Amino acid sequence: MLPLGHIFRELFAERTRVLLTILAIAWGTASITVMLALGEGLRTVFGRSMRGMGEGILIVWPGQTSKAFEGVPEGQALPMDHDDLEQFRADIPEIAALSGEYTTWRQIRHGKLLRTGRIAGVDPEYGPMRNIIPQAGGRFIDPLDIQQRRRVIVIGPQVNKELFGEGADPVGQYVEVEGQPFLVVGLMQKKYQTSSYGSPDREACWIPSSTFETVYNVRHYGNLVLKPKQPGDMERIKTRVRELKAQRHGANPEDAELARYWDTLEMQEISGNIFSGLQVVLGIIGGLTLIVAGVGIANVMYVSVSNATRDIGIRMAVGARDFQVLGQYVLEGLLATAIGGAIGLAFSEGVVWAVEQIPMQGEFFEFVGRPVPVLSLQVALIVVGVLGLIGLLAGFFPARRAAQVDPAEALRYE
Repeated sequence: MLPLGHIFRELFAERTRVLLTILAIAWGTASITVMLALGEGLRTVFGRSMRGMGEGILIVWPGQTSKAFEGVPEGQALPMDHDDLEQFRADIPEIAALSGEYTTWRQIRHGKLLRTGRIAGVDPEYGPMRNIIPQAGGRFIDPLDIQQRRRVIVIGPQVNKELFGEGADPVGQYVEVEGQPFLVVGLMQKKYQTSSYGSPDREACWIPSSTFETVYNVRHYGNLVLKPKQPGDMERIKTRVRELKAQRHGANPEDAELARYWDTLEMQEISGNIFSGLQVVLGIIGGLTLIVAGVGIANVMYVSVSNATRDIGIRMAVGARDFQVLGQYVLEGLLATAIGGAIGLAFSEGVVWAVEQIPMQGEFFEFVGRPVPVLSLQVALIVVGVLGLIGLLAGFFPARRAAQVDPAEALRYE
């Protein structure tokens, strides 16, 4: 086995060519790594913000008939109330969690500070489904709040900022909603959210649905929020909701307008496919750059073999085996690739660090978060795999040519 020092000397005999090839490998490595890291960062940031409203949930709005059916006229509104909700609970076993939602816009006051915002009347299941997670020391609405029609309220971070001040703890204090006192029992943790209906959750407040009914004398929900037990149950639930509404109101069960849906699972799948496609495109672009660099390594290896033909003949004449010659040039190709790859990965780390230092402020980042490249394990494994393949192929074919040199012919080579 040849010592590593000898392989280094042989590799750098064509110093200019080798250095340029190593730089090409480094540039290709940095390109594919940074591009894949950028794609991973965008996928992570936008995926997180799209799940901010809730993951795999279904929003159901009441609809109306779009065709006459057995005495029910076209255009008749079909509101949803507590009886609908209980029927869905009883007759659709695929539902894991379900909450009605009332909505209104009211003035909220604390001391001399006043704002107008969205107030939603909801059930306890609503919080986990919609990612309304209270900060430590607070809570969301619980069953006892519903049962006793308590005047308690959970507020969003923007509401807290405007009424109590940045970083204040509002839990245990009172706010007035249209002059009626409500005890703040929870403050929603900050979250990133690009999807919403009505207003972003950071600007909203939530009270028990039973309290909402009492205070505002309403019985018809603005919408329902539900979560299936399994993602594959979503279509079955949509069909059953429409059928049960048709059954209760005497409408056509095939009428698609009886209820309107927002399937967040479908939206998240589409988003995931888009970013996966972006990753593939970026990876192909970076991979092509690496292939060009691999061709450069192969050319250097061929030149090295041509210049060392006489030396190869001497080595084989004194007993060197084919696999020993083959191993030397394969190792040279792998070594050049490894050096260039290491430089490229180090440069990529530097780029990611530099991007992380860039200040990013503005309302856009309040919703989606800070988009920075992510050098994930998956990205690193992809790059290492591509580099290894390029180094192996770039060294193998010149090495095979060297191993096939006839000793007698090689000794006559000038």
